[in-house]
Amino acid sequence: MPKRSERVIDYSVYLNAVDYLGTATATLPEITYLVDTIKGGGIAGEMAAPSPGYTGAMSLALKWRTIESAAASLLAPKVHSLDLRASIQTFDTATSEYREVPFKVTVRARPLGLTLGNLETGAAMDTTNNFSVNYLKVTLDGVQVLEIDKYNYIHKVYEVDYLAATKQNLGL
Repeated sequence: MPKRSERVIDYSVYLNAVDYLGTATATLPEITYLVDTIKGGGIAGEMAAPSPGYTGAMSLALKWRTIESAAASLLAPKVHSLDLRASIQTFDTATSEYREVPFKVTVRARPLGLTLGNLETGAAMDTTNNFSVNYLKVTLDGVQVLEIDKYNYIHKVYEVDYLAATKQNLGL
């Protein structure tokens, strides 16, 4: 029987891989390929054709319970290197044992804005940083499953770089 992923046990946010910023609810980047509709001879109708390795804009949102000094410092107009580290609980159905596996998302991101949130007695403020992401690396249980580096023409899925031929053809 397979191992089942169950939940995120806990997670933290780090700046430059070492500075602990705290725990924020993170809305991770959505990866979508750039798509063009093709039609014509040899195609019965229309078809969406993705451009392998070319992705749409990626974003990251970090929502803090209250205003944090980290939230304010991340508004500095420069690229920030952020690590989101989590421990994911899995369950092995064959052995009936729990196991925790590491999950890490690394981004290089530019601030787009800061929402200070709400002031309400006895409630979270929901202060939110929003970022534009130009680099993304996802590691699950010690295996690099995804790496996207828009400026360096890298689009790896399980170590296969789908932009290697493009980079070679462009002489990069």
